[in-house]
Amino acid sequence: MSATNDHWKTVLQRGANALAFHITSPANAAKPTMAAEPAPQKRTLPVMVFHAVAACALVDGWVAGGEGEILIDRPAVLARQKLVNAKAAEPPGSTPSPFSVGYAADYRQELARLAWLAIIDDPAVRLEALAAAYQPPEPRVKLV
Repeated sequence: MSATNDHWKTVLQRGANALAFHITSPANAAKPTMAAEPAPQKRTLPVMVFHAVAACALVDGWVAGGEGEILIDRPAVLARQKLVNAKAAEPPGSTPSPFSVGYAADYRQELARLAWLAIIDDPAVRLEALAAAYQPPEPRVKLV
């Protein structure tokens, strides 16, 4: 990778785009909850993009919890809340609505921006550290 920092925002954006968002609460929950997970990929990702996926998923947990290694600002929280509400309004098993697709794109921009703030001081080292700190969620068991 080059010595300049001009490519890191693209790496983080590719990592955020490789996330899938799933509602984790029951359909009738008063306050729905959502988790970001790495989406299944058709081909393998470059190593730094793979680290960016894990870092963006970790940053999503910070936004959901309201605290982390960086200051979580209001636009990120509102973008996540809009996405949660749109995903919760979709019937189970349906195709994503245009609203949830648009809100997901907006929230991915916020995740990439916050991830950049988290790694800006030393991008390569900090990105690897954030990726190492990410704990993927337990596999969901599908009951038949």
